[in-house]
Amino acid sequence: MMIRVMALCLGLFIGIGTIHAQDVQVRSGFLTDSLGIGDQGGYFLTARYPSELNILFPDSTYNFTPFEYVRKEYFPTKTVNNQSYDSAVYYLSTFEIEKLQTLSLPVFQFNDLDTITYASPVDTVKLIELVKTLPDTLAVQNLPLKTNTAYQLVPFLFNYPILMIVLGVLLVLALIGWLIFGKKIRRHYRIKRLEKAYQKFAGVYTTQVNEIRQSFSPARAEHALVEWKRYMEQLESRPYTKLTARETMRLENNEKLGSNLHNVDGAIYGHNTNVVEPLEHLMSFARERYSKKLEEVKHG
Repeated sequence: MMIRVMALCLGLFIGIGTIHAQDVQVRSGFLTDSLGIGDQGGYFLTARYPSELNILFPDSTYNFTPFEYVRKEYFPTKTVNNQSYDSAVYYLSTFEIEKLQTLSLPVFQFNDLDTITYASPVDTVKLIELVKTLPDTLAVQNLPLKTNTAYQLVPFLFNYPILMIVLGVLLVLALIGWLIFGKKIRRHYRIKRLEKAYQKFAGVYTTQVNEIRQSFSPARAEHALVEWKRYMEQLESRPYTKLTARETMRLENNEKLGSNLHNVDGAIYGHNTNVVEPLEHLMSFARERYSKKLEEVKHG
């Protein structure tokens, strides 16, 4: 008795599944009869089913082999008299070289306990052949090539991220170098400025003294004194050009320097022509102060 009841229940279950399978109508096919390699072609899929069923179409994760999924266009469900109608168009492409390629897409009915799959009829699309025959070997001179020697302008794309990275690295290296060698660099350029200023002064001053030695004039003596005062003012940052001989002697606390300045003043404003020796002493004084300043900078 129990066996008969189980058989009856199984028969009813199979009968219900068959009715649902018969009620679900699936159609599909390619929108075109031919397709080129790499081109997109449409493939439609429709399903008509009782509205109480839960029917789903394949999504982008489905295996569309031998085709590749590009996109899908889905249309809203239409329901009339408890009959629902779903439709979608899948846009696919292929890179296979078979002349005839087939595809069948299913729809899925989800129940509480299992899933029923309804396969659509298989449809075939013909591959458009661009090269009819492909010989094993072909001489270069017989290749069907087209020649185009016209200049083609290719836009230059500058890699700004790489530029910013390079500039950033250079900036960091420069900062590190300045922190490590900045003091040495400043000392080097200060020494160069001192040497250049002294060489310029020595050249001009020596020329003026030689001219006075050959032919004395108060104006030449005054020009030489002004040149000496300007250099000393620039070297030691003291107002030599604004000081008298007596004020300079007090500032330096050097009687010999004061005596030489008085002798030069006497040649400029008096009748003393013996001015070459005092000017040479001023040159020696400037040289000593330059050497002292140079040592201070080198060891500072």
